[in-house]
Amino acid sequence: MRYKDSLRRLIALAGIIILAAGAAFPAFGDEQPLKVSVPDTVKGYTPCKIRIQSPVAGEAVMCLRDPNDNLWRVMHAPVTAGENIIPWDGLGENLERMFAGPYRFDVTVTGEDGTERTATAKFEINGTTPTLVYALPSSETLYLDGSEQWFVELYVSATCTVQMEIREGDKLIRTENIQVSYQQESVKVAGKSGGMFTWNGKTGKTTLKPGDYTLTFRSKNNPDYSFTYPLHVEEGPCPVYEITVTGPVVPKRGMTDEEIWEIMMKPSVVIKGSGNGILHAVSLYAEPNSRSKTTGSVREYTQALEVLETNGEWTLVRAWNYKDSKECTGYIRTDRLQVVKPAAHYGVLIDKLDQSMTVYQDGKPVGTVAVSTGKPSNHQFETAAGAFLTNIRDQGGSFAQDGFRYEYPIRYHAGNFIHGLGYTRVGRPRDYSKNLPMLGQKATHGCVRVSSFVTEENGINLFWIWTRLPYHTRVIILDDMDTEVIDDENQ
Repeated sequence: MRYKDSLRRLIALAGIIILAAGAAFPAFGDEQPLKVSVPDTVKGYTPCKIRIQSPVAGEAVMCLRDPNDNLWRVMHAPVTAGENIIPWDGLGENLERMFAGPYRFDVTVTGEDGTERTATAKFEINGTTPTLVYALPSSETLYLDGSEQWFVELYVSATCTVQMEIREGDKLIRTENIQVSYQQESVKVAGKSGGMFTWNGKTGKTTLKPGDYTLTFRSKNNPDYSFTYPLHVEEGPCPVYEITVTGPVVPKRGMTDEEIWEIMMKPSVVIKGSGNGILHAVSLYAEPNSRSKTTGSVREYTQALEVLETNGEWTLVRAWNYKDSKECTGYIRTDRLQVVKPAAHYGVLIDKLDQSMTVYQDGKPVGTVAVSTGKPSNHQFETAAGAFLTNIRDQGGSFAQDGFRYEYPIRYHAGNFIHGLGYTRVGRPRDYSKNLPMLGQKATHGCVRVSSFVTEENGINLFWIWTRLPYHTRVIILDDMDTEVIDDENQ
């Protein structure tokens, strides 16, 4: 009995000690939980507030995801203990409009002591404030004699008026109003309406004097999102360059970034376009006459040719054959050729060997993403290697093929585009699950697919590329020498 009484007293004493310790040191579970809230409905390009009620001070990481767990944005913000308000504009990582549907923010707050607390807020995105999404001038130089057409490509989230402000130093010269229609599936080009605004340097009844100016583009409805570019105005004419031996137009693996950039910025020798906006195939010949056998087929205007020799009437060139994606050499009439300078600030290097795309800005790589290039099989083609120039955005924000819709196409080679992953719709959410697992391997009909999503390590995605690469951006595709044909049951 004494043993049992002593045991009871020890147990009771231990309970008192535990209660006392609990009172002196509150358990982690007794604190207020992390709470996050977002308005039930959010609009793109429209300010709203993310409210974070945190029990501790620290750093918050907010991950925007769709119902299929695709990551669209990662936001970081310091928080204090108590209520915190984080501003958000309803957009993705690179200011892309998020299409209508359900989303969530997964929030992690890391306290100053290293502990983590998590919470989730669900909401809907529905609609957008009419806003200018991008403005991409065709060149930084405008020739007043009209020897080269100058234009700016425009894309809006909804039909609106876009203003183009022209300044000389701090002085506002003129404001042009451009009515731009929202064309998700195609861009209609018609002077001041549609997706392309052509301009000859006239402001009212006067013409700009030669010199340096600044152009700023913004939506009249939502001026917080603007794009500013330098513009040099010259009397003209636009320089015409002589056709000469070019040297290699495609870099070799292992070259430095400086060497790659030097090749990217080389002027392109291309075949003149024959009109109607169609990039026709043109034959190369084994001998310097059109009666000899053909050695290959290359495309007009956007495909760069390596000039090996020229003898006046005929020029010997090398390029990748459009039909079978193999390298070919042949003659073409010199009067069919012209020299075009690439856009100055961006370049793209696609490597078919490791299925990657590296984007360069002013000579420096700014990001690398996985891609899918062409996989030869029934009704599909190998992506041709070579050097190319991007063309006018002639298909708007998306196009449909084989039951999928593809976003943000950039034409660079006849019927080939850089574009997004194909998706289908199941209710409102977009389902990318068929194409997403194929990134990093050959899977397309010849185009180059890029992910629309971001990672916590890399903020570059297709939208970032689509809104920055102007007309005549250099695209270089490195060959992998792989001609194996494998059917893919997933295609």
